[in-house]
Amino acid sequence: MTVTPAADMLRLLGGFEISQALYAVARTGLADLLLSGPRPVTELAEAAGVRSDLLRRLARTLAAEDVFTLDEAEDMVGLGPLGTTLATGTPESVRNVALMWMETHYLPFAELTQTLRDGIPSADRVLGQPFFDWLGQDPAKVATFSAAMADLLRTLRQDALASLDLAGAGSVVDVGGADGAALAELAERHPDLRGTVFDLPHVVAAAPELLRARGVADRVTAVGGDFFASVPGPADCYLACFILHDWPDDRAVRILENIRAAAAPGARLFLVETVLGEGTQPQIANLMDLTMMGMLGGRERTRDHWQTLLATAGFRLDRIRPTKGPMCVVEATLQP
Repeated sequence: MTVTPAADMLRLLGGFEISQALYAVARTGLADLLLSGPRPVTELAEAAGVRSDLLRRLARTLAAEDVFTLDEAEDMVGLGPLGTTLATGTPESVRNVALMWMETHYLPFAELTQTLRDGIPSADRVLGQPFFDWLGQDPAKVATFSAAMADLLRTLRQDALASLDLAGAGSVVDVGGADGAALAELAERHPDLRGTVFDLPHVVAAAPELLRARGVADRVTAVGGDFFASVPGPADCYLACFILHDWPDDRAVRILENIRAAAAPGARLFLVETVLGEGTQPQIANLMDLTMMGMLGGRERTRDHWQTLLATAGFRLDRIRPTKGPMCVVEATLQP
């Protein structure tokens, strides 16, 4: 059956409804309740504390999106191919992203039209202040955001971290390293590596417990601070995963200049970022670019843009290495 352009557009326009339906699944824990297998709709509804008649309709809609399976004859609902991503703790879980995006990003995007006119991020207008300033005032929101970033980066950066060439590196500073998960993984792979997780004090506060749990606290420390003021050093390797895309060029250059000021001579820099026009999943880069437009004023960048940004801050772009996922590894060296 031929689908008309109007029908295609109606499906796109209804995206906000699907987003909220997915949020409802994540918030009520429906996917968690189905990890052991399909259940009768009435039983699942009771376990989740929702109405069975409405759950049945939600499941029918999301079955078309491969989130659920629905056997209407048997009145049984199960997880579809995408369903486990909304459950807690599964290998590709993005449940925390669903919670965070709908609780922090959803309302600001109602003002995207005005952003197109004046260039001011929608979040600034709706929240009354820059997003990260607003976020930092509420520990619960910080926890939700940190959990979402852990989900997002775990699913997006795995191939990138595995491909990092740390031969000869003795010390690494993870700039904007949040809870330390990335540096802990690298320390596990490189037994002689020492490192520092660096982020805002209220963000990096979760890192010491994770580092102890991963058995690397004797080699990796957590330091709080502001990367617009300074970063720890000297180190011979610096890492920043999905950090610079948050900021416009002048602010991104400031971060890079602070890395340059702290780094040991000839230090290497690894940026795990999307690169527009490169990578295996360009649609993710485009989506993230729209997110930056609405929320932060940052942007995703092309190869030429990265080269210019790095050169401005005193780094030489060595190469950009695509991974199996949407992220690329941007490798650079501190110029003399």
